[in-house]
Amino acid sequence: MVSAPLSLCDVQATLRIRFADEALLRLALTHPSYTNEHDGSDGSFERLEFLGDSVLGMVVAERLYERFPDVEEGRLTLWRAHIVQGPTLAEAARRLGLGQYLLLGRGEEATGGRERPGNLADAYEALIGALKLDRGPDGGLEGARRFIERTLAPELDALQTDPAELNTKGALQQYCEGRFGRPQYLTVEERGPEHAREFSVEVRIDGVVLGQGSGRTKQQAEKDAAREALRRLRERAAQE
Repeated sequence: MVSAPLSLCDVQATLRIRFADEALLRLALTHPSYTNEHDGSDGSFERLEFLGDSVLGMVVAERLYERFPDVEEGRLTLWRAHIVQGPTLAEAARRLGLGQYLLLGRGEEATGGRERPGNLADAYEALIGALKLDRGPDGGLEGARRFIERTLAPELDALQTDPAELNTKGALQQYCEGRFGRPQYLTVEERGPEHAREFSVEVRIDGVVLGQGSGRTKQQAEKDAAREALRRLRERAAQE
């Protein structure tokens, strides 16, 4: 199985962006495995990913600084790290349907490369880099900023409504200090093919299961479990 012909018009319509230089868009979607199998290819998204990573970090830091004028630097740093980490970016790429447009080599295609979190996160960053370089109406630094704020809106809005939401494990541990023992996380199930694993995790406090979570990574499953445990503990405290 090989990558299907890439329709750059479809990509732009789906992503709601327009490129003056469509070669940049194509490059942002080209995985190194595709380049290795196609002589004369213009390269892969790796250099654009490098640029996009820097632009992403700057834009997110700027937005957090503006939204939360009373939050100390240490917490802003933790929030930025969460938003720009691979699993978060992979989820944003999934919402955009980015995987269906990747140009992959045969081996990467056959082993589920379109759903691989690392590929999705890398392509998302490369797309930001491509937007930064493009001179069209949706390009440049301002275009990249608009794209980031639109596609990461759920994560940024979650901070606005509940700052603990993006660091549920840290919030749970802080809540337990002085009250209970340290939360312990246990992976109770792994299922699905290697390229699309699903993990189930329990969090135990003083030997009691207080939360369960699932996700495509253990980290996400642990966060979901911590969120449930924190909710239960808060509800219990409110009833006392």
